[in-house]
Amino acid sequence: MLKSLTAALALVLLLLTGGLSAQDKEATREEADAAIAEYEKYGKNSNEHVRRSAVDDLGNCNHPDVVPLLLAAMEDKSDTVRATVPSALVKQTTKGAYFQLTRELGKNKDLDTRLAILDTFKVNRPQVAYDKVLEFAEGKTFELRVVAAQLLGLLESENKKSEKALMELLKDSEPQVRIVAIDSLARLKYKDFHDLCLKTMREDKDWRVQSAAVAAIPALRLKESVIPLIDFLGEAEGRLADDVYHTLVELTGEDYPPKPERWKKWWDRLPPTWEPPSPAELDARREKLAKSMAAYGASDGGRPYHGIQTRSQRILFVLDVSYSMKQKVVIKDLSETEQKEFKERYGKPDGTFYDSKIEIAREELINYLATLPPYVSFNIILFNSEVKKWKPGLVKASGGSRSSAIKFLSRLDPEWLDSVTTQGKGSTNTFGAMNAVFGLKDEPQMKPTKNHKVDGDTVFFLTDGLPEVGEITDTDQLLEYFFRINNTMKICFHVITFGVSNRSFLKPMAEQTGGRYVEIAGGK
Repeated sequence: MLKSLTAALALVLLLLTGGLSAQDKEATREEADAAIAEYEKYGKNSNEHVRRSAVDDLGNCNHPDVVPLLLAAMEDKSDTVRATVPSALVKQTTKGAYFQLTRELGKNKDLDTRLAILDTFKVNRPQVAYDKVLEFAEGKTFELRVVAAQLLGLLESENKKSEKALMELLKDSEPQVRIVAIDSLARLKYKDFHDLCLKTMREDKDWRVQSAAVAAIPALRLKESVIPLIDFLGEAEGRLADDVYHTLVELTGEDYPPKPERWKKWWDRLPPTWEPPSPAELDARREKLAKSMAAYGASDGGRPYHGIQTRSQRILFVLDVSYSMKQKVVIKDLSETEQKEFKERYGKPDGTFYDSKIEIAREELINYLATLPPYVSFNIILFNSEVKKWKPGLVKASGGSRSSAIKFLSRLDPEWLDSVTTQGKGSTNTFGAMNAVFGLKDEPQMKPTKNHKVDGDTVFFLTDGLPEVGEITDTDQLLEYFFRINNTMKICFHVITFGVSNRSFLKPMAEQTGGRYVEIAGGK
């Protein structure tokens, strides 16, 4: 397991932000010789941090001759050194380097080395690796099939080979492989995938695969998708119903409420020449659509949680209980209308209102649980320096479980936070909370894994600050780790926060997973 993730996460950041900005010019023979000599001087030092720095420096020399040395560093006994190799390899952009790395994929049987090379190819996208990627997509190794399926959506397809291979991967026994195959086919805009996408939406046994199929439909921009989506809107339940509604809005550019009969009336009035709006036309309406969807929500009439409604039937509530949650909120800078709404939402029976973050979080969740339908399953995760689950897994919102949860939450007050802090647990372990949602152990997981269980499909994530402790505390790295893992989880994150200091970190978590982002108020 890689404990130092800076390099690996940097790769993901490069991929998500549009590619490589490193030098493309090949180093001279003299520059390569000097870089290799420098590496040989420090690359075998007994201190792992010296060796890591040597790998970093060698990676800055863009020359085919440094590739074998970087690959050899993958055998270093130190996790820290090995974790540095991918970001060094990604800087090797010469044709000679691509050929060497592709050849290494064929002859090197070490899984970590193969995955490190494939991760660099997600950024550099060398077409010379295409045949080897196809081979891995058709192979028996789960981890390689997942990464190869991702790459087939990034590399240029040759004679529709990518599309054919991805269509075969839709039959894979592993849900994560099917999810990635769907995402890649949508990225390739493969229209022959349309009918199978609709079939998968209805029939796959894994909700994550169904969700991926629903989300892929707008990329195809086909009129033929509309009626099947409207019909399925009337059949789908829970989180999947929300997904179908959002896809209808994204495909049509319309903003009707999530009622099938209302959408059918609209459809029956359309002229035969109607076509789905283009992405550019949708962009022009994006702000209006967002407001409409927020207004309609996905509610069937139930109580909203911090203004957010969902029809999910498998919900995780993740609450920050670090010491800073003891602080009082600041509402004096809000408008009169906003202050009135705040006092009404968080009011006490005596006419005053809750003003500490922890009390607001506690009372809102207690009130929401009190109205939760008994067919909905839920769990609560508390996090400070440590992470604690209320129950090992989801439980139905029956009378006994509901009462137990409410009692569990009732003790969360400023005095309780004082006692927790005196035990040395008052910091914020956001990484640990994320991994708990994903069903992973409290350590980074950088390659595809089947060894975890995902309970919920929708998360309400409430926090007031930035990461302070845990395996990853850098917000850029943590955000990229989050996207890397959730790529095959398809969990919707609704994020509620106090203040704006963590907006750049938390808002993308919500917006890029189909969730909503809510700022309650500032803190002192």
